[in-house]
Amino acid sequence: MVRTWGKIAAVGSLAAVMAVAGVGCSSGDGAGSTSSAASAASAATEAAAFSAADQGMYVSFDWLQEHLDDVTVVDARSTSTFTQQHIPGAVGLHWTAISNVEVEQGQPGWGELLPSDEIAAAAAQRGIDGSKPVVVYTDTRDGWGEDGRIYWALREAGLEDVHILDGGWTMWMTKGGEVKASLHGTDNDPIDQVDTAYVKAHMDSAKIVDARLSAEYDGETTMGEAREGRIPGAISLPAVSFINADGTVISDDEIKALLDDAGLSADDEVIVYCTGGVRAAFVAETLANQGFENVSVYTAGYSEWAGDAENPIE
Repeated sequence: MVRTWGKIAAVGSLAAVMAVAGVGCSSGDGAGSTSSAASAASAATEAAAFSAADQGMYVSFDWLQEHLDDVTVVDARSTSTFTQQHIPGAVGLHWTAISNVEVEQGQPGWGELLPSDEIAAAAAQRGIDGSKPVVVYTDTRDGWGEDGRIYWALREAGLEDVHILDGGWTMWMTKGGEVKASLHGTDNDPIDQVDTAYVKAHMDSAKIVDARLSAEYDGETTMGEAREGRIPGAISLPAVSFINADGTVISDDEIKALLDDAGLSADDEVIVYCTGGVRAAFVAETLANQGFENVSVYTAGYSEWAGDAENPIE
């Protein structure tokens, strides 16, 4: 794997040579081209000067503070500890996420690193893509040396520009480094999640919206549900109806017309369902964005409804 910062340095060096030689996009010979060359040379020098590779395996507190925006910081502590506080911008990656913990401790294979491609996938899901140097840290006093485990795993997955914060979380706190807390589960969304009992109790008062495809609504196909069909009285409003051919969302005017055609108004209580609450959540949030204040998602959706033979269907 090519070192990311090595590539940047090489590009910077080439740009510097071009700048000194007077090569550029402009055909003019005046001060503009001189200024452009000087700017290119300055930018190239700056790009070439920054490199994490020359830091070795460990980087210091001061170095990380200076380059916090230039690197990907990985917190190797437990998820619960990461959630409480972490270095700003850090992503959490505990060793259990890239190890075989599917078998019981003591059984063959327990704790072994996952295959490199699976480690790479776990890293990519957290934004670790090799575009920046990586700095890993853990609690060096109370931890298990998780920083070394993640350092090893990321290199096994193909990353080269990986480093460990010398002193880890302990040093960061001792020197007064800035910390950030993760989300604490406070509900900031007006949409509620409801269950089958709620839907049954409100079938006569609420408007039930089916966000599945028309073919699903009509009972022509399923997405694995036990029975074809729909919840009695449901209004068909497929999630795909809100999307243009190019993948963008239709205009507000088009959304309003769509809702009017479906017989929905902002003062209605609306319960949206699909197969398992995914398409329903999109439609529900779209309604809330249009001023609907009493919208909920039947998350278990038609999968649970159709799975109980006593529930009526159309």
